[in-house]
Amino acid sequence: MNIVFMGTPEFSCKTLEKVIKSKKHEVLAVFTKPDKANKRGNTIEFSPVKKLAIKNSIPVYQPITLKSSEIHKKLISLKPDLILVVAYGKILPRDILCLPKYGCINLHGSLLPKYRGAAPIQRAVLNAEKETGVTTIFMDEGMDTGDILLKEKMKLENDDSSESLFKKLSNIGSDLVLRTLEELEEGSLKRTKQDEKEATYAPPLKKEEAKIDWNEMESSKIDSLIKGMDSGPVAYTTLNGKRLKIFKSRIFKNFLKENYKFGTIVNENPLVVFCKNNTFLEILELQLENKKRMCAKDFSLGNKLLLKVLGN
Repeated sequence: MNIVFMGTPEFSCKTLEKVIKSKKHEVLAVFTKPDKANKRGNTIEFSPVKKLAIKNSIPVYQPITLKSSEIHKKLISLKPDLILVVAYGKILPRDILCLPKYGCINLHGSLLPKYRGAAPIQRAVLNAEKETGVTTIFMDEGMDTGDILLKEKMKLENDDSSESLFKKLSNIGSDLVLRTLEELEEGSLKRTKQDEKEATYAPPLKKEEAKIDWNEMESSKIDSLIKGMDSGPVAYTTLNGKRLKIFKSRIFKNFLKENYKFGTIVNENPLVVFCKNNTFLEILELQLENKKRMCAKDFSLGNKLLLKVLGN
């Protein structure tokens, strides 16, 4: 099958890599988002998908929009049997959706119709879901509303975060895509309409959502926030007026319960914080403003933290 692949982040790469290695399909071209300047602004950064395409000598296109006549003509000239989309980050217009012989197939990082939208993996962690997975769909003009093809479920472990789930679901999803392509060619692939009554949405994460509210959140909620935000934007609070990012944590049990103010550091090693409803959170990895990222144990050795109140 001749395929045009559209994707951008690391999550997309495992699928692209497996399609290339399968030898059953030819990737005619890769479409990915335009290059961007790095955080310091002094160099241009390629997307992970672009790097992989270049490595495999696949032509790369990076249009600002897919709605131009030039892009439409280019896709017509490529004559793809299928357009495969994995976390591309752009909406496909109707004239492109109708172009390939087999249409356009998307791999989505949730069990649709739950968590349609840009941040399904992060939202599943933030909401402390017990189960998630990946879904392949035939694309239509809506946002993740197309007919369901195949699904693969997985359980979330207690220590799973957005970062770990991206890797797990990328692997599971790449295998699901190959199964989808195989069944599509065989003619055995079935389409199932999504149940709109079960649909939920996963909008992009906002920076303000990453702020920890010690007065309103108990330890389990804060732990989910930290795990859900670890792939960015990172959960944060303040310490002595400086921003403190928290990358890793876990719920801490069996600690002496006293009448502390929420957000009070009640133990330095391990670094334990008192939370709402007499719950406790252990911070494992953090980064103070203008300092390097480090484990909480090392941070505690260089700072007097006992009874300091976070978030003030």
